Amino acid sequence: MLRLLFFVCINFLFLPQASAASNKTFSFGYELLEMGMNEYKNFAGEVGFKISNKGQLRLAVMEVELTERHLSNKYEAFAIIGGNMTGYLQAYELSYDFISPNSNWLYFISAGYVHDVYQHTIQADQRIDNHTTTAGFGFGYKIKNFLYVPSLYLHFSMPFRYYFNSIPETKLADSTVREHKFVNNIWLFLGLDF
Repeated sequence: MLRLLFFVCINFLFLPQASAASNKTFSFGYELLEMGMNEYKNFAGEVGFKISNKGQLRLAVMEVELTERHLSNKYEAFAIIGGNMTGYLQAYELSYDFISPNSNWLYFISAGYVHDVYQHTIQADQRIDNHTTTAGFGFGYKIKNFLYVPSLYLHFSMPFRYYFNSIPETKLADSTVREHKFVNNIWLFLGLDF
């Protein structure tokens, strides 16, 4: 409920400014990849405000219950070695995107807050609960008028971030949580530009 209220407030803050100038736009997107790999539990999305043709501010919000399959899969998160672990990712990442004027590519710098929880499913006392601020960078590719639908976009984003309060490699019962110091993700947002 709080997340919905947050996005509604952001909408009302930015939408009047976006309509005042034709080169300023507001965007809202739902994250498909991270959510799909974790059975669509909770919410992940982004809101953005294009300041000019060369730059925009964007806030990504991730509140995702992480499945054991996703955490242990070496082609997905590969955050743990072994099994019997679930997790929770809470992330708020504010980015400034540098937009390439002649292509769909964008590059960004970011700062954020991440709360990671890793919980052993059999031995409940075995868990990690880590809070950290982050700084990072990344790149993305945004397809506008996706599927020839006006205002619909598909945004591929690959952020890399440094954890100021890192998680060392930690053994929890029969599983191991891998080190979290320099972490990356691959996100895919489907959304609307206003």
